[in-house]
Amino acid sequence: MSINITSPKVARELMSSYGIAPLKKFGQNFLVDGNIADKIANAALPQDAGNAAVIEVGPGLGGLTQRLTTRAAQVAAYEIDAGLVRSLKDTFEGVENFSLFHQDFLKADLEKELTPIFGEADIYVAANLPYYITSPCIMKLVESGLNIKRITVMIQKEVAQRICAMPGSKEYGSISAAIGFFADAKMLFSVSPSCFYPKPDVYSAVLSIEMKQYDAEKAEQYSKTVRGLFAKRRKTVRSNLRQSFELTIGQANAIIQKAQIDENARAETLNVNDFARISEEIVNIQKNIEN
Repeated sequence: MSINITSPKVARELMSSYGIAPLKKFGQNFLVDGNIADKIANAALPQDAGNAAVIEVGPGLGGLTQRLTTRAAQVAAYEIDAGLVRSLKDTFEGVENFSLFHQDFLKADLEKELTPIFGEADIYVAANLPYYITSPCIMKLVESGLNIKRITVMIQKEVAQRICAMPGSKEYGSISAAIGFFADAKMLFSVSPSCFYPKPDVYSAVLSIEMKQYDAEKAEQYSKTVRGLFAKRRKTVRSNLRQSFELTIGQANAIIQKAQIDENARAETLNVNDFARISEEIVNIQKNIEN
């Protein structure tokens, strides 16, 4: 596999030979900058990766995939586009540590499909994510329960800034709070539109998401709490508690008091620990209602 897929000339030749054209419906912008592909691969995997396994979402023509298969013990890629699947099968024919799934990543049963390939290996994620499915892809990964250590993704810069935003800032929102329970996120570097074919209208950024230990039993309720409290951003926590969880004003007030939250607070001012305390109190109230 000596071809340099991140060469603009090679990428165009590949697309021509397989009758491939970037599809807007899949948000396809192919990376055609080898330096950026190298930086993403280096950021995705630690130096002592050993027997690490990698999930790649949307490999496209396979420029990043080339780098990953030389670093990891196993690489499993998910690609929805049939034309790209044909190209990838030929490009990576004979590459024994590469597995390709032709399907929508958001519908994939990751545990069922990847456990036979990865076993108990540490898992890393590397991807140039389509802008339109960025948030659901990241949330699927962090909530998956797989042995994922790090997620390194190239996404729209504005979305990366929202994910990394601090409580109280204008960028802070439900995605910031949701990911914060599962992981620590930081933006590594920006990527110019000129690094892609076709060129997107916005800048991209590479985001590193380091997974942390979390209580799996509390995770689902935490995510529900974040969604519920951000349901109507301009409303107070108390108002969203009542509407999202069908609570009385007395029950909502009790949750706010026990969670030590300001009675006039809005969701965008709360940190991860605030959401966690509210989540626990919602569970307690619901248990009392059931009893």
